[in-house]
Amino acid sequence: MNNNELSWDSFIAMGYGEKKVYKKNEILFHPGEIGKGFYYLLAGEVKISVISREGHERDIDYVTPGELIGVQGIQNEPYTYTAKATISSTVYFFSNLMFNQLCAKLPEAASVRTNSLIMKVRLLAESINILTAPAEYRLAHFLYGLYLKKEDPKIKISRTSLGHFIGTSRITVYKIIRQLEQDGLIEINKGYIYLLDIYKLKTFLDSSLRPSHQAYHTKN
Repeated sequence: MNNNELSWDSFIAMGYGEKKVYKKNEILFHPGEIGKGFYYLLAGEVKISVISREGHERDIDYVTPGELIGVQGIQNEPYTYTAKATISSTVYFFSNLMFNQLCAKLPEAASVRTNSLIMKVRLLAESINILTAPAEYRLAHFLYGLYLKKEDPKIKISRTSLGHFIGTSRITVYKIIRQLEQDGLIEINKGYIYLLDIYKLKTFLDSSLRPSHQAYHTKN
């Protein structure tokens, strides 16, 4: 097989990975569980959350198809977060033993995993960098990130989930969303958030990376 054709889907087609189907709100794993491998999300969506020092749930990522989950298991380390399916989801579990067998047959498989891990590290670093940013920036960044992952400006997510992700109250989320609507960047309809102006949203995020954060407000 050509190196350019190697992918997680091709490994699955070869019979590698244990298929697991999770219903909505079903837990893949809890913090403290010892990992013995990692997961590849084929279809659906998985929410990654942690408990803050104050005891509040904080969503830190929404995993979409094509991404890995539970990479701490590669080193047989305990998971430090909860992974929960937000909708019916199909994953393939690669035990460390199975992946080593795959690499013995196809050494290039190690590079495929490395590339996936590099992307995870980049996303994690980005998330850490914005922890101290204003709530409006974190929310806009989160929505833009979901758009890039899904390649779809139509996003299904509740205000409660948004609050969990950016670490603020539903009231604050409501105020920020209202401002985004007034600025013509988003529209709320039947539980969906529609991103109306991707370019303007990206421009706001880029300009806010300067030393002094700008308040989120567009001039008329």
